[in-house]
Amino acid sequence: MEGGGFSSTGGGSSSLIHLSNIGKYESIDDFATILNAGFFTTFLAIVSARIGGLGGLSLNMYFEFFGLEGILSCVMLIAILFQIARYFYTTMYGTYERAWSPFIFICFLVGVQVVYDLAFYYGVVNVLTKGQNTIVDIIRAYVNENKLGALGGHTVFMVLTALVAMILSESSDLSKYVLFGTLAFLIPYALSIRHTKPAPVAPPPPKEEKMEDARGFY
Repeated sequence: MEGGGFSSTGGGSSSLIHLSNIGKYESIDDFATILNAGFFTTFLAIVSARIGGLGGLSLNMYFEFFGLEGILSCVMLIAILFQIARYFYTTMYGTYERAWSPFIFICFLVGVQVVYDLAFYYGVVNVLTKGQNTIVDIIRAYVNENKLGALGGHTVFMVLTALVAMILSESSDLSKYVLFGTLAFLIPYALSIRHTKPAPVAPPPPKEEKMEDARGFY
């Protein structure tokens, strides 16, 4: 994926998909586009969790307990990780006058995300004891429930957000405002979807203890 983006052409037709350059860390417009993409993919994650059970019980608990505040925290984390990746992409790759490469940018982004996830888990989640912080407790439960799927799921989430931002970057300002307004309207409804909790597993019946002969106690 070099030279401005990925395009699909056939018989001389114009490109169907254009992945625009969002790798310049000083671009404020791209930063706003990334925030918009983050809200979009977070909305998809909410719907997938509430209806399809994505992430299991722990992810749904996060959405139930923290609601819009939790969504804002997620989107801000996306923006921070993207900005770090954009800085590294610009200073370590873009300064050599190479063409925009969505693939290289996504590699930087995934690298930043994996380093953050591991550092946060081993530096915060593994250090704080249960009961000290509710968000950390739910994140710990999420990791325990999904194992390596938690890391892989976050990676897929970040890649999808990057692709949405690259496509959305070429849209008009009006389209971006309409998308943001639509998401701001729909997200509370998505959070309000009742998640069907799995039925509790019945405890095994108690084992019958053999009655000892009373004469043994004499």
